[in-house]
Amino acid sequence: MPNKILLMNYGLNCTIGVYRQMWMVEEGDIVVSAIPVDEEFLAYVCAVSGFDRDRITVLNIGRDVTEEVLASPELAGQLRPLLGGSTAWQLLPAAFTEGVAVLAERLGLPLDIGLRFTAQRGPDLLNRKSHFRQLAAGARVSIPDGCVVTTLPELTAAVERYLPKTGTVIIKRDDDLGGHGNRAVTTKEAGPLSGVRQTVSVNGNIPEVAARLWEELADPGSHVLVVESYHTAERIFFYEYLIDADGSFRILDTGIRRDVPGDPGAAALVWLGLELPADLGASAAAQALTQSAQLVGLAARLGYRGHLNVDGITTAEGEVLFNEMNARWGGCTSLHHIGVNVFGENYADHHVISGMRVITPMVLADAVDLLRRHGLDFSRETGEGVIVLGFDTELGKATECVLVGPSRAGVRKLEQRVREVAGTVSDPALVE
Repeated sequence: MPNKILLMNYGLNCTIGVYRQMWMVEEGDIVVSAIPVDEEFLAYVCAVSGFDRDRITVLNIGRDVTEEVLASPELAGQLRPLLGGSTAWQLLPAAFTEGVAVLAERLGLPLDIGLRFTAQRGPDLLNRKSHFRQLAAGARVSIPDGCVVTTLPELTAAVERYLPKTGTVIIKRDDDLGGHGNRAVTTKEAGPLSGVRQTVSVNGNIPEVAARLWEELADPGSHVLVVESYHTAERIFFYEYLIDADGSFRILDTGIRRDVPGDPGAAALVWLGLELPADLGASAAAQALTQSAQLVGLAARLGYRGHLNVDGITTAEGEVLFNEMNARWGGCTSLHHIGVNVFGENYADHHVISGMRVITPMVLADAVDLLRRHGLDFSRETGEGVIVLGFDTELGKATECVLVGPSRAGVRKLEQRVREVAGTVSDPALVE
């Protein structure tokens, strides 16, 4: 496999975002980062992963890895001397965009079907919530009842139509990330819901609520919203795939999302983290695998190459419903690479890897020292312990860790110990 050029072009211009994805690096790779990477942290990543630090190159360009930067002659000029005159390199961006295709051309890398698809902004077809509903319906994938709306009257009518089905609807902005553009309207008490930024009680006045949300969510550049019946999830799961250059695809990892209540009266739940592998029953797992593969196969036939995450839920009634897909690295990607680098490709057969995003802000040295003093730091010999996934040098965000153990019960015990010795935060704004 050719060495990779990792491009941090996905809103990762903060330390914790960059550091989280540094776990994807392997020997011989080049990382293009908007910010400097702390040498102590990079050495820590290599020590845990078993890599030689001297065989990893970090190119700090000192600015956001935007489309303009990717397409610029300057970035290609900075990278070219690092490639050793070889074109046997693979561009691995956080998200495939038009600028990535321009960079490949400037570097003289082969323009395969995936890059040609990217040059025409093809991945946009896979990253918008409205497109997801269209593609999922065509691929016979189970989705919640709902529709795509483009005007206030359509939004009002959709809320009136779908609200009675479960008593709650979710309204999604077309291309927001991490649930930022998601609002819920309910006939019930307006408490926090998973995957929702804010819940609004309808109080019998749907047109008024719809008008307020339209003003809040309808972007001047795009008036596309998605309205769906909201189903309470027993499990929120994801399946991550990689579509290779020849169009074949393989599943990389599966997992679940874990939320915990935040402060009383908070509008949203706190995202605790992701846990690999997925904890689903046999029937639900089979349905999830079958239907997610139908979507990935469709994406491959369209011409997309790269990472693809498919998200869904299981309901109390045993239904499997899919919510969205994202053609980019996911929150699970770095956890998966930790599992592979430490235990091998089959790590999910014998280990659980659980992210924990809510630890009290601290720098790497303090976090590692705290874990060691309490016997919680990860050991390659035992295959258990806590790994610092990322931290914010400004201490404005919670520290992220990964809990590793041979069983879910063991990981839960680790989690409890980390809570006791390190403390946690409950403000959702600190874990985004």
